Amino acid sequence: MRPTDVSYKKVNIFLNFWHYEKFGFPYIEILSCEVVISKKILLTGGRSLFTLDVARRFHERGYEVFIAETSPYHVCRHSNAVKQNFVVPSPRFNSEGFLAALVAICKNEKIDLVIPTFEEIFCLSQGLNRFPKSCTILCENYKVLDLLHNKWLFNKKIHALGFKAPLSYLVHSQEELEKVPLNVPYILKPSYSRAALKIQKVTSSKPPRVKINPRNPLVAQEYLHGKKYCSYSIAHHGKLSAHTVYPVDFSIEGNSCLNFEAIAHLPIENWVKTFVEKESFTGQIAFDFIELPSGDLYAIECNPRGTSGLHLFQTKDNLPKAFFGPETCITPTLGYSKQLAWGMLLYGWKTGQILQFVRKFIKVRDVIFSTKDLKPFLFQPLLFVVYIFRSFKLRERLPAMFTFDIDWNGQASADLDQAPCKELN
Repeated sequence: MRPTDVSYKKVNIFLNFWHYEKFGFPYIEILSCEVVISKKILLTGGRSLFTLDVARRFHERGYEVFIAETSPYHVCRHSNAVKQNFVVPSPRFNSEGFLAALVAICKNEKIDLVIPTFEEIFCLSQGLNRFPKSCTILCENYKVLDLLHNKWLFNKKIHALGFKAPLSYLVHSQEELEKVPLNVPYILKPSYSRAALKIQKVTSSKPPRVKINPRNPLVAQEYLHGKKYCSYSIAHHGKLSAHTVYPVDFSIEGNSCLNFEAIAHLPIENWVKTFVEKESFTGQIAFDFIELPSGDLYAIECNPRGTSGLHLFQTKDNLPKAFFGPETCITPTLGYSKQLAWGMLLYGWKTGQILQFVRKFIKVRDVIFSTKDLKPFLFQPLLFVVYIFRSFKLRERLPAMFTFDIDWNGQASADLDQAPCKELN
């Protein structure tokens, strides 16, 4: 008995049999039978912990899961949910090689659905027409994705759509920064960034001296005091097929969440529904919100890709169904929670809420641990050693190192990043 019809594709096979009548005259009888074959899913970004959860959810429903990653060392490598791992070039430093490798995998393995999970989606979105027609890519076009990923353009977009938007200014130089008419404190962040990296909170009336990349100017944004929330959704042509919201509780420096609990938040759900409908958006999409004490809701950033909200969907939710269409909007069980155990150990205790930290750490399930798929959990110490080595080699902190070769900082930066690869070729 197959778990769900959508995880299989039907193939008609015709069998030819030669028979002889009693008078010896041959004739051909053609019999047909129907065979079901598992659909094949290709996930990019195997290093991400939420990619592991997506792989597990698909595997549980009978799909064959393949992983494309720039390194052979990643959390999905030893998962029994994955049929095969492929090492591909870096989308940041070798975009053409990355695209060519994905297209080849899709052709050779007859992939049915490609799901990009992190910022490699921006590279992939520029080569959608190169994939086989039989292969679906869950991805918007590059122009749409770039507008949402760019902090300045996203702020302008939501303001134009009639949503509340924090007061913001685009800063190209130190001179422009010194003329920004914002009261302190305010936030400084690159137009292209992720996981709250390189964000500064300016608390002095005298602006800090900063180095500004002309290809990635800064956004100066008013500081909003309120409760932080994150949402994650899947949409098809403006209709939600999956949605969840979780508050920012334990985190890295108040931004990157370390534990996740599914809650109901109707204003955020309505906000997201309205946005994806107005944009007729297709794909994964996530937002960071701040809710003021007055109840006013502000979207701060958008991530048009996978995020940690994926951890909140269990086997019973049938998340894979959401990647194929908007028949219903799948939501996780309210109150269900997960945590990044290693992240909690490294950063969670620093919040000062020691008793709450201990309770959460003991009671909440780790996102990696699974009795049905133990190897990813057991191989964590080895992976951590690899990550520490890379961090020293790149002279980057762990969070920045983790996404170094898949970051997307706009087309101008991407074109510049290709230069070393062209010289090597």
